[in-house]
Amino acid sequence: MAAITNRLLKQKTEQLAAVREISRAIAEAQDLDTTLELITQRTTGVMGVQSCSLYLYDDQETALVLAASTGLNQAGIGHMSLAKGEGLTGWAAEHSQLVAVANAEADLRFHRMVGSGESRFASLMALPLTTRGKVIGAANVQTTLHHTFSDDEIELFSIITDLAATAIEKARLVQNAVVREIHHRVKNNLQTIAMLLRLQVAQADGLTPEDILHETINRVLSIATVHEILAHERQTHVGLKRLIKQVSQIIVSSMTINELVSVSVGGDDLQLPSQFATNLALITNELLQNALEHSLTHQQEGEIQIYLALTQTDLLITVTDNGLGLPQGFALEADSGLGLELIHTMVVEDLGGSFTLEDAPEGGARAVVNVPLASIKE
Repeated sequence: MAAITNRLLKQKTEQLAAVREISRAIAEAQDLDTTLELITQRTTGVMGVQSCSLYLYDDQETALVLAASTGLNQAGIGHMSLAKGEGLTGWAAEHSQLVAVANAEADLRFHRMVGSGESRFASLMALPLTTRGKVIGAANVQTTLHHTFSDDEIELFSIITDLAATAIEKARLVQNAVVREIHHRVKNNLQTIAMLLRLQVAQADGLTPEDILHETINRVLSIATVHEILAHERQTHVGLKRLIKQVSQIIVSSMTINELVSVSVGGDDLQLPSQFATNLALITNELLQNALEHSLTHQQEGEIQIYLALTQTDLLITVTDNGLGLPQGFALEADSGLGLELIHTMVVEDLGGSFTLEDAPEGGARAVVNVPLASIKE
């Protein structure tokens, strides 16, 4: 009797742990795919089944698309689907009712998705995924042996599907908000690119069309790096160190031969809102292009060190190279080209900061950008 009691206690503890973890997913849901995977994995483990699958209605709500699964063919995720009301899972969603059968193939509602790998499963339990009175999909669990689902299993699965529906809906809302924000940023930054190109053409003194195109491409790629990070991580903020490292790799590989110049990034890190990250990407691009074009030639080996420092009030970005240094008699106010003018505009006028460019004591050139943290807009 004690052994049975301990086993039941352990089972209940595991069930509560699964419910807590799925509840945390609701509170922290940012990534829909991660949320779906967590739900299927935890449900499979805690219920002792061999498969848990989640299906979500497509945009037209005419089919249930396989969104995540622990037991079905992973290649089918996002591709395999059930027509509305089709199969035991489709029936559960269409009628908003429980389906629990020990012998799935014997049920007249049964439908097998060819290529899904579900032929090895004998029993199935399915429930609709419902949030705010709307069915958004369905979930099922399957076992390889014929199994009669108990009242406790049905109750637990009901709790899990209720939590799962809420988590999925929240993750979708967050994801859609991020996508809308990215579209907004893309539009704004395309306008920025157009402005840069017009300025480049207007100030093309001594530059060939190839030079203009090359520098503009680098600026576009720097902006695109911000969007790539945001889209990949589905976040609204970008890590400063990662951003500068990626921009540096792009610029150096496009402007040097055989990667003769190395770039190191050190110091503090900071999470940046998207628009500020775009500004910093462009500023970094201009600083690197300036160093590579004027202090380090295309054929010269060299090093560029980028150091980030956070104070209580400011962000400092120092870019130091070991190249030729500044031309004799250089004056930032008198000798600014488009790149340096862009830095001055973004740092001084837009962000209320300061920008200096001077010979480094140890040789080469050193640029220092100082931006007040208060200028970082959320």
